[in-house]
Amino acid sequence: MFSDLERKIGLALYYGEKTPEELAEELNEDIRDVIDALKKLIKLKIVVKEGYPPKYRLADNIREAVKPKDFEPVEGIKIYAVVEVQAIDEALAKKALEKIIRQIKKEPGVHVLSAEISKIEQDKESGMYSGYVELKLNFEAFEPLMHFMFFYGPSVVEVIGPEKIVLDMGDLHRGLLEAATMINGYVHYITRMMTKKELEEFNKRLVKDLFK
Repeated sequence: MFSDLERKIGLALYYGEKTPEELAEELNEDIRDVIDALKKLIKLKIVVKEGYPPKYRLADNIREAVKPKDFEPVEGIKIYAVVEVQAIDEALAKKALEKIIRQIKKEPGVHVLSAEISKIEQDKESGMYSGYVELKLNFEAFEPLMHFMFFYGPSVVEVIGPEKIVLDMGDLHRGLLEAATMINGYVHYITRMMTKKELEEFNKRLVKDLFK
């Protein structure tokens, strides 16, 4: 699976070679993100870099094998989600939300249909600044959806399509494995943060609850 940005780059290069600057301007993307995506596509031997100043094009065998529609987003699971952030400074909160959008655009199998950043507001009691980004996303499969849920921790999620979803066994297995990996990571992190006494008390309560 490819990220939304990688698909856009592939489609842009289908019609001719371009510099990273030209791609960034055409796609309205951060030049750093474009360069990172190009490096990955070169590693996968999908894109070729040549000339000076360097320009990028699709590898000959790729260009012969694909059509423009192959770069279009794959129909999948569409969701509406809200991801919130808090920071000690208004500018930091906005930067964090912008970074979240850039990171999601890099996620394989995820397509950003829309992303709107809210007004950053300050909580009078804590002094912290908070804001959120409203997202409409299209997931090619169950696995990237599970990764999004655990990695980005949205506070609101709503499935907006399709009405029926069919998952193959491999996709379901990978999605559940992603969930299990993230949960185990959280557990290990929490137990490392607990003191020995807190951990002993937690284990005692756990055993007690199991044998009620």
